[in-house]
Amino acid sequence: MSARIFRLDEYNIDIFAINECVTLLKKGGLAIFPTETVYGIGANAFDEKAVLSLYEKKQRPLSKPLLMHVSGLEMAESVGILDDTARELIKRFTPGPLTLVVKKKPNVPSVAVAGGDTVGLRFPSNKIFLALSNSFSAPIAATSANISGFKSVSSASELDNVTSAADIILDGGECEYGLESTIVSLVNEKPEILRYGSFSKETLEEVLGL
Repeated sequence: MSARIFRLDEYNIDIFAINECVTLLKKGGLAIFPTETVYGIGANAFDEKAVLSLYEKKQRPLSKPLLMHVSGLEMAESVGILDDTARELIKRFTPGPLTLVVKKKPNVPSVAVAGGDTVGLRFPSNKIFLALSNSFSAPIAATSANISGFKSVSSASELDNVTSAADIILDGGECEYGLESTIVSLVNEKPEILRYGSFSKETLEEVLGL
């Protein structure tokens, strides 16, 4: 069965399409959606069966954790243990192309974080994602919308090799940056940049004192 495709305008969002995607996620389906960096494919973070399906269909090793895509601080607090540094970074720089790794809360399914005790919090600024996240009202466990080993894509027209993995696709056109988010770990006493991406390297190093 092929994925249902909805073409959306970020500045005139089709609420029907958003509601259809929310319903599908609640039923354990997989959705492809735009972010400001690259397209993501995700599932209900608290549905272990759906998360396992995501790993299987993306051909992603279970040893690689997913990121919790959230719409703001309150949703981030539902899955991650945040200290003052994390809250300050979230308030100053999100939504945007920044992912923060913190200690996870016990309610996060082990399979979604590769059996670890940390969780990556991603805060996309894309308005289509925010409409989806706010309507769904829970974290979406997701990763880039590609088959493992292939490059991430910044346009729905490049999703060919992964469309069969999803049940629904929100086509929002071209992503703003076309490069993955920057990942910062706040797990240890000193922050550590795990991956440089779309977020300004200079700003981040200045803020973190690196």
